Amino acid sequence: MGTSHAAGVILAAGASTRMGAPKQLLPIDGRPLLEVAVSAACEARLEDVVVVLGAHAEEIRRNVAFGRARVVMNPDHEQGMSTSLRAGIASLGPEVDRAVVILGDQPDITASLLDRLLEAQATSGLPAAALSFGGLLHPPMVLAREMWDGLDELQGDVGLRAAVRAHPELVAALPADRPNSHPIDIDTREDFERLAADHG
Repeated sequence: MGTSHAAGVILAAGASTRMGAPKQLLPIDGRPLLEVAVSAACEARLEDVVVVLGAHAEEIRRNVAFGRARVVMNPDHEQGMSTSLRAGIASLGPEVDRAVVILGDQPDITASLLDRLLEAQATSGLPAAALSFGGLLHPPMVLAREMWDGLDELQGDVGLRAAVRAHPELVAALPADRPNSHPIDIDTREDFERLAADHG
C-alpha cells in the first residue's frame, strides 16, 4: 500500500441567514471564525486543504488569511451544505484517498484533533471516523474514498451527520475531550455570544 494522502475540505459557503451577517468573519480570539478552522487544517498532517466558499465569497476572501489552503467556489450553495461537500470532494486529486470534512463555523477545531481523527480512522480499519459527543457522531469527519460515492445521494442541508449516523458500524468514534459538552457550530447571534464568553 502506498503513502496515504489526506485532504481537508472546509465547508464555508453558507449565507448565515440566521446570523444576519457572514458568520465566517465573526471575530474569535482576534481572528475571523473561518480563519481559525483554516489555520488548524493547514497545520494538520494534510497534503491538501480546500475551502468551499459561496455566499459573501469576495468579502471573505478579503478578510481571511487562507495560508496554504485553496479556495473552491460552489455556485449551488443556496441548495444547501450537501452541494458544498460535493464541490469540495470533486476538487481533490486522484492521489487523495481520504478527506477530513470540517465545518467552517467550528472554532474549537485544532490541528492535533484533526491528526487524531486521521489516526483513529487509519488504525481502526474502518472507512470513516468522527467525533463522538454523548454517543452521537459529529464533524469533523474522516471519509475514505470508498465512502465518497454515497455523497451524491445527500440533498439540501442534510449534512454528513445524518449520513454517517445511518452507518455507525463504519465509523471509528473519537470521544470528545469534553464529553459533557456539545460540539459548537455557530448559527445564531446567541451561539456566537456564548462562544465569545467561553473564549473571553
